[in-house]
Amino acid sequence: MRLLTLKTILVATDLTETSTAAVATAARLADAAGATLHVVHVAPDRSEADRASDHPSEYESAFDRTLAVAKTATLPQTHLLSGEPPSAVAMLADRLAADVVVLGRRRDERHSTPDRPVGSTAYSFVTRTLVPVLVVCEPLSLPMRRALVAIDASEAARGSLLVALSWSSALRPPASTDATLTVLHVETGEASSERSGHMQRSAAHDAEVLQRNAAGWAGVTLERLTVTNPDPAEAISQQAAATKAELVILGTRSSAEHGQSIWGSTSAAVTRRSTIPILLVPPAVWRSQVRDIDPF
Repeated sequence: MRLLTLKTILVATDLTETSTAAVATAARLADAAGATLHVVHVAPDRSEADRASDHPSEYESAFDRTLAVAKTATLPQTHLLSGEPPSAVAMLADRLAADVVVLGRRRDERHSTPDRPVGSTAYSFVTRTLVPVLVVCEPLSLPMRRALVAIDASEAARGSLLVALSWSSALRPPASTDATLTVLHVETGEASSERSGHMQRSAAHDAEVLQRNAAGWAGVTLERLTVTNPDPAEAISQQAAATKAELVILGTRSSAEHGQSIWGSTSAAVTRRSTIPILLVPPAVWRSQVRDIDPF
């Protein structure tokens, strides 16, 4: 298992209170990990970009107000860019070699749709990014004592399980084993009894392997849970609340991948309905992690 290393954290802001929780979360992560914090605002149209060039002090003041409201102790590096926001943020994340990108969202996303839970700009970024994306409408609580990861028998689940364990281990209280990762398998009843049994056994096997070989030195207790619910998003949201999870970890699929699964529309639905911070693990990340579970 690869231990979590956060060296560079990037948070996007629209310079309004919508981004306050995201900036506060990014600052908390930077403080906890000793990481460099970068804050970016993207001017989506030419007129705003022109105003930024003509009146840089206005944007410096806007950055200062955002950072002050978020009460950041970490001195960040700020970036003012222009262009299409998803592409601009993705390019900056790549240039900085960011380890995580933090995005904020409103509690009431009136203009979002079930498959686009964080607005069109954030959604476009999430579907194309190569790094984990932390979506928040309330600041992440640190140190973190309880997290939840939803798994099935897919490779996305296996890789996301490793990411969840590494985040739980790195963000737990220092020198403490008082941290729990709930590994949730949702049985929807749609699969045949034979396939359903296979999926449940496969998911349980991966959790057992990590619990036996990694949970001890990671300082995290793995708690396995299987529930039956035809609506996996509802089940994940309910169990996250019931277990008092401070973070939910979900895998995502690329836009080119089709089919309904816990990793497609479900991750979007959970993000839409839950106020708990959601860590979205893109294919580029879980694919690089999935092979690590086999040597255990």
